[in-house]
Amino acid sequence: MKNRTGLISLTVALLTLTALAGTALPAPSAQGQAVIAMWGLPTRIIGSVEAVGGYVFAMIHDVLAVTDPAGQTQGRLAERWERSADGKTWTLHLRDAKFQDGQPVTAEDVKFSYEFYLHPRYPVAGAPLLEIEGARAFKEGKATQVSGIQVVGPRTVRFILTRRFAFFLDQITAPPYYIMPKHALAGADMARIVEHPYNRRPIGAGPFRLTDWRERESITFTAFPGYWGGRPNLERIVLRLVPEPATVMADLRAGNLDAGQILPDEFEAFQRERNLQTLRMPGDVSFWFSFNHRHPFTSDVRVRRAFYHAVDREAMVRVLQKGYGRVVNSPIHPSLWQHNAQIKGPTYDPERARALLREAGFAPGPGGALQRDGRPFRARYTFLSEKRYQDQALMIQQFFRQVGIELALEPLERGDFFGRFWQVRNSDNVEMVGLAWFNLLSPVQTEFEFNFKSTATTPRIVQYQNREIDALLDQAATATDRGALRAIYFRAQEVVLQDVPRVMTFRPDELWAVKRTLVLPKVNSLAEFFRSTPRWQVNR
Repeated sequence: MKNRTGLISLTVALLTLTALAGTALPAPSAQGQAVIAMWGLPTRIIGSVEAVGGYVFAMIHDVLAVTDPAGQTQGRLAERWERSADGKTWTLHLRDAKFQDGQPVTAEDVKFSYEFYLHPRYPVAGAPLLEIEGARAFKEGKATQVSGIQVVGPRTVRFILTRRFAFFLDQITAPPYYIMPKHALAGADMARIVEHPYNRRPIGAGPFRLTDWRERESITFTAFPGYWGGRPNLERIVLRLVPEPATVMADLRAGNLDAGQILPDEFEAFQRERNLQTLRMPGDVSFWFSFNHRHPFTSDVRVRRAFYHAVDREAMVRVLQKGYGRVVNSPIHPSLWQHNAQIKGPTYDPERARALLREAGFAPGPGGALQRDGRPFRARYTFLSEKRYQDQALMIQQFFRQVGIELALEPLERGDFFGRFWQVRNSDNVEMVGLAWFNLLSPVQTEFEFNFKSTATTPRIVQYQNREIDALLDQAATATDRGALRAIYFRAQEVVLQDVPRVMTFRPDELWAVKRTLVLPKVNSLAEFFRSTPRWQVNR
């Protein structure tokens, strides 16, 4: 998302489950609680396309393994594994772990979980899993099970691949592929899985249990004493919906919140607050806007390139972030080794934008508005009805107006946006849309496929297809070394800039205020902030 909405795409080279990976936490008596202000809450658990849904899911569930910042795979529910000489067979051995109802995590749960994610009716595509033998036939409804996922013993599971896949473990063990309890979900109607009671009463193998969900108000988590990594230090964590930044900051100053985001123009003032500490982290999220690629106007790459030149992205960072951020030219997080730091994006150049639009056949009509074949260049720009999206939409509207394009702004509430508007079935009604993407929630390959591969959810909604990107991502799946993989990703980033499936605008820094009594480990991203919750402590 997942975007701050994110798509789950729910996206782990720097994912900081690694703060906990492989070693058990100490097991003190949990005490205290932390209340965190959230910009939004997920509408469901299973198949969520919102980044916040990924954070919630990860507090409750766990994965087989994660990749740490150095690129090394660390075990979680899987404590060890072997790969065959031909690279096509992986055997994983599970540690002694339990679900939150006391049932053991078994190889049957692992097989069930991956077949769950591969089910034809599962709402989010699982492209990396299609490397497993028999996965495609199962996904297409031609088989009753995935032949390449084999239960060898109670705590041993084997994956057999259709081809050598050097980075397979990175892909299929990371979020969003959490291990689910077979005994709680077996037999569920996958056509209506988003309505299943599990969405509000999940049973994971992660550090916290979800114990209370109040619609449009809060989600409460309680420490799980049977967690394999040790009981979390805090007894309770509450995610409270506070969508208005002004309210968040007032509640922080009043002591009603333990942590919350603060606005850039208030960051220095919060640094002087006696009872609060400030955090400034590299942003996990990057903002962008996209368009219907089958629309007669935006199907022309010259028009899409004109959009880049029409928008002053540096000004957006200055005005909206007070300089706390950076212009984005790559969908890959800048901290990752796959990121191409040398790539140069389009500059703000309204004259160049107008020239490209003229080349595409547009000319000024009455009042200066552009038109082609008597049809004015107008579009509906849909976005989440939250201040940060509204502020961006207003600036983009002004930039577009300067080159002769009129945007009608359409804000939608979060539930309506993701429940109705942002759906493949609604793709013909999408004109322009402003969103965001959260990095570090899933591996780069998964992120790239979710956002740009023609068979994935987001490209299908905006009806985008690029054969070179599809081919590059297929090559990346079978790359045998990191050098070859880096070259593939570097080229893919170039194509994204040249073909303009979306206009990437900026990546804000994450600015937070936290009570001084709440002691956190050092964190370098928002993903790490949430993944570190089991190690939070309260000092009285």
